[in-house]
Amino acid sequence: MTGPTFAPAAPSVVRAPAPARPTPPARAALARPDADAGGSRVLTYLRLHWLTILFLGGLIGAGLAYAAWVLVPPNYESYALFQVSSNPSTVSASGDPSRGRAEFNTYLKTRAGLFKQEFVYIRALAELRDNATLAAQKDPMKFLDRELVVDTREGSEIIRLSMKGVNPDDVRAIVNAMKDSYMKLVVDREYQEKAAERANLQVQQTELARLINAKMRPGGAGGGFGAGELKDKAAADGRPDAPRVMPEVAPSVPDHLLRAMFPELMKQAMELRRVIPEYDNKSERLTAGIAAAKAVVQKRLEEPVSAEATDLAKKDEAYLKANYAADQREAEYRARSGRAIDPNSATMTALRQAAESARAETDDILATKAKGLEAERRKPLAGKLEFDVTAAELEIEQLGKQKARAIQELTALEKELRASPPPLATAQTVLPPKGPVVDTQVTDILSTDKYYEKLNIHLIALDMELKGPRRVTELQAASAPQVVDAKKQLMATAAAGLMGFALVAGFVLLAETRARKVSSLGELRGATPTPVVGVVPWLPDGATARDPLKRADVNEAIDKLRAYVVQSWLARGASTITVTSALGDEGKAFTAFGLASSLAQAGYKTLLVDFDLRSPSLHPFAGVPNSAGVCELLRGEADFRKTIQILPNGLHFLAAGKWSDDARQAAVGGRLEALLNRLKEPFDCVVLHGHALLTVAESVEVARRSEVVLLCALYRDTRGPMLKRAADRVASMEIPFTGIVYLGATPNEALC
Repeated sequence: MTGPTFAPAAPSVVRAPAPARPTPPARAALARPDADAGGSRVLTYLRLHWLTILFLGGLIGAGLAYAAWVLVPPNYESYALFQVSSNPSTVSASGDPSRGRAEFNTYLKTRAGLFKQEFVYIRALAELRDNATLAAQKDPMKFLDRELVVDTREGSEIIRLSMKGVNPDDVRAIVNAMKDSYMKLVVDREYQEKAAERANLQVQQTELARLINAKMRPGGAGGGFGAGELKDKAAADGRPDAPRVMPEVAPSVPDHLLRAMFPELMKQAMELRRVIPEYDNKSERLTAGIAAAKAVVQKRLEEPVSAEATDLAKKDEAYLKANYAADQREAEYRARSGRAIDPNSATMTALRQAAESARAETDDILATKAKGLEAERRKPLAGKLEFDVTAAELEIEQLGKQKARAIQELTALEKELRASPPPLATAQTVLPPKGPVVDTQVTDILSTDKYYEKLNIHLIALDMELKGPRRVTELQAASAPQVVDAKKQLMATAAAGLMGFALVAGFVLLAETRARKVSSLGELRGATPTPVVGVVPWLPDGATARDPLKRADVNEAIDKLRAYVVQSWLARGASTITVTSALGDEGKAFTAFGLASSLAQAGYKTLLVDFDLRSPSLHPFAGVPNSAGVCELLRGEADFRKTIQILPNGLHFLAAGKWSDDARQAAVGGRLEALLNRLKEPFDCVVLHGHALLTVAESVEVARRSEVVLLCALYRDTRGPMLKRAADRVASMEIPFTGIVYLGATPNEALC
């Protein structure tokens, strides 16, 4: 309460002459509103309308959540798997394992990078002309480049091609089309290029073998000693240790070339013998890893259901229904068993068994629901372990195939080694030990044979690669699309549901901001510079009157208002107090009757006049009928002394009387002035209960002829702009003393 609070002053025995009308004091500038008018105002509005926000927000939020669930579908993922062998079929083996691993990593990244090439996209798009997802894209190629994911794991031979989308069939078709395009344009093309190279090498080998045989046969174009001549010459010399010369063999694989290839084949066989145990070791490690992963999964599955899952399961509708039914059966059994003569009768036994069966069924439902929720909670870890196990099993399968191929190759090499002639002990394969015959043509043939040897080795390597499995193989076509990123849909649904509450709350805040109804003492002080001189707790209704504690708080607040009025205004010569409000039904009748009663009980001879002529409301407070009163006095139809009634508490009361148009015309000018002067003569204080200040003309006439005007503001009823307009009108009339009485405040606010 602004202004001091004093004890009531003792009434004077002899009424002093009425002083001149006091001059209005200078109005002090009101400080800015406190925190109640700031950010906490929003919280106040939300607290006042929480039930409306909860109900309407729930309805709107449910509709928006359903729309979001439909319009924001979950993403589906489909993926294809490829394997890139780290041990290609070749004759020459690298002696540096680290170099082989580095070369494989480079090869793996190169193969993975070829997925996102323009020629691969073009062929895939040609197969996807009817794909709705791609048809909706402005640039399908950029869409594929953005959405397709090619993943390689360190230390793995697996390439994973995946894609996510809202249409599962389209996603799977795109992954399959990209897989087919890659296999045809990259993998098959590499195989075809090697096949063409092999055919070219075979032509070169045949041509070179023809040239070598032409040089080696007697009488060949190159001259020199042929093979037959060397034999005859050695026999003629009588040397039993004549050197072995190169026999004539088939043009494709001469004998001396088989001898030259013997070390390389032996090296390859030894490499295969070394690699085969490594396949077993790697398979054993992968098998152990699979067993460990399965053990982890099994351990997680065997763990007891968590308390969180059980609590969530207890909120399930099926469990609640079953639990309610079980409680009903148990309650029925307990009620009837208490009244039964024979608790072990057939009827009671059947009731007990039915109750136990219902309880067991409820427990089963709870356990099933809890296990299901717990399984969903453990699903991400199980899914990751399942993927790792599947990849490991595929790798074990491929290792088995590679081992079988290596054993097959080793068997073939050992067979070929057993059939091949062993290498000579000395490098002199053609020349005799004594006096070698130097022939430039023979030297040229030997150098040509070395080239033939390298050519044949390269051809054998190509044969092994073409006959063996391809280095890049397809492990799995596009998988069945699975739901991923369900969190996005759930978050969108939750956000849409909350949006419903936000919309209702925003509408409430907008409406409250526009209406600016008084919700706290801080808002009231911020609405107008007129000081607040009285704060009455609780709303003036029947509930307050029936509660002794609330009634005592109200009486105390009215007495504080009376003390302030006496010490601040009546002591300065004011005698006429008008109690009004901006609009109707804002507690002015309650305030006027309470203030007048308090003044009368304090010893002041007080007259309470109901000047709300159109809708009088003071006579119910006084407990008297609305008989002759102000209207009759204005019309000159009643005697002044007979219209005033004395109430049991000593208060003098003048009712409004019967309203008429003549009374309205008389409630202005000199007749009203004369009536007010007549009323003030025998009384210390006259309290006028006026009409709403902003609605009728006579309320202004009554207010401007008073020394004190009290504007009443009712919690959640008075609008701030209307109150400010009424206060400005009072200020324009230059009334000496004005103040605001706030009704419906909290007990803490009333302590001011």
